[in-house]
Amino acid sequence: MIGQRLGHYLVLEKIGAGGMGEVYRALDQHLERDVALKILPAGLLTDEAARKRFRREALALSKLNHPNIATVFDFDTHGNVDFLAMELIHGTPLNDQVKPVPLPEKEILRLGIQLADGLAAAHAQGVIHRDLKPGNLMITSDGRLKILDFGLATLAHPEGDPDVTRNSVETGTVVGTLPYMPPEQLRGQPADVRSDVYAAGAVLYEMATGQRPFCQAQSAEMIGAILHQQPAQPSAVNHRITSGFESVVMKSLDREPAHRYQSARELLVALEGIGSGTPQPYKRRTIVAGGIGTLVAVLVGILVIVFNVGGLRDRVSHHATPASAPVRARRSVAVLGFKNLSGRSDDAWLSTALAEMLTTELAVGEHLRTIPGENIAQMKINLSLSDAESYGKETLSKIRANLGTDNVVMGSYVSLGGGQIRLDLRLQ
Repeated sequence: MIGQRLGHYLVLEKIGAGGMGEVYRALDQHLERDVALKILPAGLLTDEAARKRFRREALALSKLNHPNIATVFDFDTHGNVDFLAMELIHGTPLNDQVKPVPLPEKEILRLGIQLADGLAAAHAQGVIHRDLKPGNLMITSDGRLKILDFGLATLAHPEGDPDVTRNSVETGTVVGTLPYMPPEQLRGQPADVRSDVYAAGAVLYEMATGQRPFCQAQSAEMIGAILHQQPAQPSAVNHRITSGFESVVMKSLDREPAHRYQSARELLVALEGIGSGTPQPYKRRTIVAGGIGTLVAVLVGILVIVFNVGGLRDRVSHHATPASAPVRARRSVAVLGFKNLSGRSDDAWLSTALAEMLTTELAVGEHLRTIPGENIAQMKINLSLSDAESYGKETLSKIRANLGTDNVVMGSYVSLGGGQIRLDLRLQ
């Protein structure tokens, strides 16, 4: 292969190999730049229809433009060789750095924030990695984390193809991506953004402890552990780990997708919120949630009364209109979040927790249509909004139009200590 030309790419040297094919450094003779050529295994794309699908998906990947994602430039076929041209990253794979000595927590946070940021950008474009692991993360000489092979598992095997799991496991031994696969993926269920959150949690765990969440030597034993057990607390392996960081990792690794962070954006916010302080420890979350739960229940009661009064007005007005008048659709609400007025980083986690719990409680009974947190996070990016207690009339109109919602809930909070929280709520 060395010295051959694949289209306008001149193959220079082999730089890697894996389950998705061999990787070569090549010269793009049109643009006079070095690229990484991933030569796909023979027989991976069995016919022209498969190549068309791969090309279509590769085009979607090429639109991912983020400093923490390795860019896909091109997909082509030359003779019988199918290949992807991608950004050539000079650096060290993360799996060369995480064993056997754990990384300092400050460095883990720096890399973890970049990882979550890159994932959030891809998820916003509807792209899931599905094969996230230290070997797919490159650290450049200037300390930047780059996510490699984004979406290649999806390209090679469409959702629902059992080969995605089968190709990651070799009978009797653990290889490939198994240690980073969430329970739902092992069960053959469709992967979503929360599957990537789990894998990111496994990577954070390994950076913090120098070992994987589950270390069973046999694949069958590891699958059983992933499906039915919780990993050991990171602090049990590395006593330097703070409770705040441990909380984030353990929530990301929860066996139930609904109990994890519901998006990479939420994981990003949690990691950024650790800062110099710490969120509440994972093991104490149920105790803290009891206090917050009471607060949320009161908030829900207030909002339900407000919405019911509005509904009563609607019903009264409907009695005065012809029977042919259209029935009003159920109201919708978006919980935009709550600003932390205390300025204390160890209270920052409350913003996401309050928004998540309030959204969940308002959705009970399906009387209200609630807007998912991922949609709200993307809206804030689209409109370049920062966290605030309230927004002006023009901005609110843009928010409602972007989310397709009737009402927005937002506000601020201050932790008073002793488990007490003062929260100012605005329904706009």
